[in-house]
Amino acid sequence: MLLSSIIISFNGLVIRSIEFADNWTVIFYRALSFSIAVFLYLVFMYGKNVFRQIQQIGLSGYCAGSLLGASNICFIFSITTTTVANTVFTISLIPFMTAILAFFILHEKVLPITLYTMLVALFGVVIMFYGAFQIGEIRGNILALITAICFSSFTVFLRWNKTIDMLPCLLFSGLVAMVASFLLKTGPIYVSLHDLLLCFLLGGLMSGLVNCCFIFSARHLFSTEVTLFFFIEIALSPIWVWLFLQELISRNTLIGGSIILISLLIRSIYLIFIPDRSV
Repeated sequence: MLLSSIIISFNGLVIRSIEFADNWTVIFYRALSFSIAVFLYLVFMYGKNVFRQIQQIGLSGYCAGSLLGASNICFIFSITTTTVANTVFTISLIPFMTAILAFFILHEKVLPITLYTMLVALFGVVIMFYGAFQIGEIRGNILALITAICFSSFTVFLRWNKTIDMLPCLLFSGLVAMVASFLLKTGPIYVSLHDLLLCFLLGGLMSGLVNCCFIFSARHLFSTEVTLFFFIEIALSPIWVWLFLQELISRNTLIGGSIILISLLIRSIYLIFIPDRSV
């Protein structure tokens, strides 16, 4: 988890380093390399039964893959229309949105500490959105919010079908993103070698490796411990683009993002060290 969190924190920096490719081109080649990486992993895991495993995810798996594909598309458009900090701080709401959706759809219990943390985090989001509205970057924040909603819905689909190996839906998410970019992009999907390598770095190596690391490590960690590693990506992503590309963080983003991070940290520490989790 430590390795995957550090690797994925470079997402924003790599996207910022793409020179000429537009968003739909980046989405296409990122999804292509990601799909190849996931398919090779599935072949490694299931061998000649790989296509049977892909078919068994059913309609729920295809819905989950579609949501993940939409989430990845919105993420790319968000991070290219606002600051990396605005995007990652907004999508840090994913654990809370997932808890709320799971409560209403799956009737999973939501602890009071989660509700309190959600209220505090929403206050931080309002501060960030207000700052983005003032400088005309609200579109990127809204796209980041849609990213979080789609990913949370994807997670609920996984929980709904927890008895089924839903790993193949990652492959379908890549196909959804590829088809969407192919249909919606105007003009040829041309890309320079420099940008192509960065897209393959984003999809095939970074996203592919991170998903594999997550799958293996999640078997040995409690879910509350996993959330602590989530802070590494959120904290490091804005630092890399500031350090290498001098992308500054606005005051509202810094204040709102800090509120979100602190609320997340308090909740994670509470869930780990407080034995009675019914309060």
